[in-house]
Amino acid sequence: SKFAVLTVSNGVCTATKRIDFVLDSAVKARFEASALVCPGDLASFKDYSAGRVTNWQWDFGNGITSTLQNPPPQLYPTPAITRDYIVKLAVKSGNGCTDSTSQKIKVLNNCFIAVPNAFTPNNDGLNDYLYPINAYKATALTFSVYNRFGQLVYHTEAATVDWDGNLNGVAQATGTYVYTIQYKQGQKAVKGTFILIR
Repeated sequence: SKFAVLTVSNGVCTATKRIDFVLDSAVKARFEASALVCPGDLASFKDYSAGRVTNWQWDFGNGITSTLQNPPPQLYPTPAITRDYIVKLAVKSGNGCTDSTSQKIKVLNNCFIAVPNAFTPNNDGLNDYLYPINAYKATALTFSVYNRFGQLVYHTEAATVDWDGNLNGVAQATGTYVYTIQYKQGQKAVKGTFILIR
């Protein structure tokens, strides 16, 4: 809340008037964006700016801009390696108040879910764990590993948990193993083999 005071005088008499008012012209730029974008997918953007915004200026970092409050989804080129883009939004009110904000989105070079064909759980800091790679958009993912006798030696329903090559604390032998991955993204299942090397 702000106020203004006006005092007038004719040299003999003085009059003062105070007026209280609320400035509601302040604006705050905010938006939501797709955090991860797979090749061929569209990135979406939704404005959540506060205040009496009358002007939006988007810069998607891909050479395209928009003045729409909620712009159309954007297509980013598939990079040779995963790349970050900075998306910027500047907002303005009718009486000139402005604010801006930015967010980083990650454009991935590959979202094909796979498992390496070998790993070496020998604690040397290189390839010590086995896990599905590029499972960015998979939901309800399960990852199972079986030895050559068909015995389940590892199972997880968390895409961020990696197998260290042990079963109940016992290091599993060098050899060929079978894995299965099941996930929602069209109800897919993937099977394959890998070699555990000690």
